[in-house]
Amino acid sequence: MKRSLFMTLMVGALACALALPLYAAPAKKAPADGLVMTAPEGAKATKSPVKFNHSKHTEAKCADCHHKKDAKGNEYAKCDAKGCHDNLTAKQGKDSFYAAFHGNNAKSCVGCHKTKKEAKPNIPTACDKCHPKA
Repeated sequence: MKRSLFMTLMVGALACALALPLYAAPAKKAPADGLVMTAPEGAKATKSPVKFNHSKHTEAKCADCHHKKDAKGNEYAKCDAKGCHDNLTAKQGKDSFYAAFHGNNAKSCVGCHKTKKEAKPNIPTACDKCHPKA
């Protein structure tokens, strides 16, 4: 009886010791500030590129904006990756590149800013705040 209890405790301790590094692994850091978001090749840009700073979006979790891991093992796929928001002409729809940033849903930039505007009035919602005049 004592032997089986001892073995059970040993196996449990070993399992915990092996799983500990998974929980202690450092979280991935967001890319550096100054990410310039431009229209993908093949899309017609009508406004200036957006300079995005992750440090201004620390309240958001990565998954609030990003989804769908890519086949290369990267944490998140680019928005215009094949099978994601790769429709470069449509203004609406799940696969629309434009709607990924300008849609009214909470996952898009504009949608999220509009949702949070009441609680934080300084959040920009005007086009020229993100797309400065060139």
